[in-house]
Amino acid sequence: MMAGRVVESGVSLVELLVALAVGMLVLLGAGRLYLDGVENLIRVDELGERQEAVTLGALFLLRDIRRGGVEPGRYELRDATDGKGCALHDRVAGEPLVEGLAATAGSCAASEPIRADVEGRAGLYRITLRPLGGVNPLVLHAMDREAAVRHAGSSSPGERGS
Repeated sequence: MMAGRVVESGVSLVELLVALAVGMLVLLGAGRLYLDGVENLIRVDELGERQEAVTLGALFLLRDIRRGGVEPGRYELRDATDGKGCALHDRVAGEPLVEGLAATAGSCAASEPIRADVEGRAGLYRITLRPLGGVNPLVLHAMDREAAVRHAGSSSPGERGS
């Protein structure tokens, strides 16, 4: 009989090092996933701000067009105060409406955000806005409500169907 011998059970140093290495790999993977998530959140936020600028600019222009048209040259693109892109500027109010737009021509000053009498139709406007970093501009068409009613009333029933 072996009376003086005690059997010890436990973890060896090698097993502890292997477990530590596996734990570190798991933590590194989780950390990388977290950082990727933060980077994606930042990109989505920036994209949302760009879309918001275009949407807000379009809403200002659409509102004024539908209420009775816009005087030629009332709205223009100017260099933004923060130096990033262009700002939609209202000459009548004398203030910028929204920043965060990109030039649709060679520069902000050469860009034309709104054009009247598109395709020779009185009261039809073309709005062209491009977000910063965007390749293609957003192009919208809007009609002055009074001009649309005048146009509809001036054409005969047979002409409206064509």
